[in-house]
Amino acid sequence: MSITIPDPYLMLLVFVVFLLTMVLLNVWLFKPLIGFMDEREATLRKDLDSISSSDTQVQEIQQQIQDILSDARARSSEILQKSTSDAKSHYEANLQKKQEELVKKLQDFRANLEKQKEVSKKELLAHLGEFEDALKLKIKQL
Repeated sequence: MSITIPDPYLMLLVFVVFLLTMVLLNVWLFKPLIGFMDEREATLRKDLDSISSSDTQVQEIQQQIQDILSDARARSSEILQKSTSDAKSHYEANLQKKQEELVKKLQDFRANLEKQKEVSKKELLAHLGEFEDALKLKIKQL
């Protein structure tokens, strides 16, 4: 078996074709492919930043919603408490007024009753003689 040394011109030609192929692949394939990958990575980074920014905005909006809801709950509780206390004070004022009216009516009734008692007493005393005569007559009849 003999080893033959290839032709140096042929080797040089293969080497030049190889370099030319590498240069053409670099220009037509590798650079556009790497550029596309870089653009895609930049787009992905931009989208991730946008998502994180949107997530931050969503959290801020949720916090604002929670603040508004807690403020609304506090206001509604305050309004309910105020209206309850107003209604209670109004009820107590009406109750006090009615109690005073009833006390006055009771006093008027008692005074009127006392007057009627006095009038009835005077009438009885005025007609006492007639009653005595009628009573004596009834006793005699029995």
